[in-house]
Amino acid sequence: MNSYSNIIVFLFCLAFTTLAAQQGVGINTTQLAEGSALQIDSNKGALVMPRMTTAQMEAITDVLDGAVVFNTTEQNWYIRIEGKWMPYTYNDTPSLILNKENETLTLTNQPLHIPLNSTHILQNSQGYYEVLDSSFSVQNGTIRILRDGLYLVTAGMSTTNLPSGPRKYKLLLYVNGALASYLTSGNVNLASSDYWGTSGNSPVLLQANDVVEVKYILDGTGTISGKFFNIGISKL
Repeated sequence: MNSYSNIIVFLFCLAFTTLAAQQGVGINTTQLAEGSALQIDSNKGALVMPRMTTAQMEAITDVLDGAVVFNTTEQNWYIRIEGKWMPYTYNDTPSLILNKENETLTLTNQPLHIPLNSTHILQNSQGYYEVLDSSFSVQNGTIRILRDGLYLVTAGMSTTNLPSGPRKYKLLLYVNGALASYLTSGNVNLASSDYWGTSGNSPVLLQANDVVEVKYILDGTGTISGKFFNIGISKL
């Protein structure tokens, strides 16, 4: 083949490569849509993305945002977003629910954390919340937010034997150590020891890595029987 033939073949290959790059890649189809970078037509097989453990996924270097793998450790899709692997969530309203029953309730005039931690999780949408445990200096009622957004924070507590007499109560929301909102606040005055409970909620704008704490005040000294405690956070 002479040099002119080589040039012609080279130009033909270059033109074909450029055209293919502009049109995308089609597999099992001759009807490639103009907007498709990759188009696969099949009625017999599935597209299987890379499958790997968490350790293998974390070991990948130079990962572009938008990369997708199936994490076999967590049995879930993971997507690279803003330089981090984030689990795919199936929740329309990503939520965290902490709940427990039959726990001692301490009467206090100073804010105390609601006694809920990572051992009391009923629901936790992956990639949105981290319930802080012994690795953090404050354990109970403390949650790290993992994504920016508008959230609704709710909390409640009750007792089977609140003593008689007047007393104040509050449910308090703190963000990064500062009081952000009163979930509820009021006064109660029972004629005799009896069941009592309260709950409240508040919307709050939060950013990734904000630390949320839920505390309470229930005037008095000593301890009584707590019936239930709960904290709920939902991303709106």
